Amino acid sequence: MTTLSKIIIAALLGALASSCNLDFKISGIKGNGNVTTEQRQVTGEYTEIKISRGLDVYLTQSDTPSISVEADENLQDVIVTEVDGDVLKIYANQNISSSASKKVMVNFDKVSRIKATSGSDVHGTNTIEGDHFVLETSSGSDMELDIQAKSIDCSSSSGSELDLSGSTTDFIASASSGSDIDAENLSTESSHVKASSGAGIKVNTSKELIATATSGGDVTYYGNPEKIEKSDNVSGSIKKH
Repeated sequence: MTTLSKIIIAALLGALASSCNLDFKISGIKGNGNVTTEQRQVTGEYTEIKISRGLDVYLTQSDTPSISVEADENLQDVIVTEVDGDVLKIYANQNISSSASKKVMVNFDKVSRIKATSGSDVHGTNTIEGDHFVLETSSGSDMELDIQAKSIDCSSSSGSELDLSGSTTDFIASASSGSDIDAENLSTESSHVKASSGAGIKVNTSKELIATATSGGDVTYYGNPEKIEKSDNVSGSIKKH
């Protein structure tokens, strides 16, 4: 990638990161430092989880579904956990400028889709099992999960990070706008990945790799796949570790 291309991409990503973080720099409610734990009622069944607005969420697969919020006492009403259709939504209904804690602990039986956005952090506390998962991160959010599944379809954008471990047969990944997908510790058989606009993907595959890298995107692959198809231009990179 040329020096000019790097400068342009860095400038664009810097502007994007500033816009994504704007909400969290605006003055908002401050936690009072008195941390309490509140059990929330699970009012319906859900197959998707959507997290936003800078919250810290811990996901545990369990036979006993539950939701609890550990946060400053005056933030308990600000942190919303609600089921809308088949989606569990977890978010703050106003900006939180500072807090001693803003954690949400979710025990669930089965889900197929998890989405994190707007500076939220998502952590898996145990191995999550299922047939098919769709995972999405955007706008400076982070997600770290250990998954055992038949297939995983994931995407990251706008400076977010997705860190995966475990195993799957089929893996599809798309990263853009300065984001990263680290699946070095996720064992896959067949992987189709695309990195663009300064994003990076690490993938570990044994049988098939189809990879595309454009506009400063970078793909690093681990393992010795039997079949490799690569498509990269002068500003993209696909390489074996």
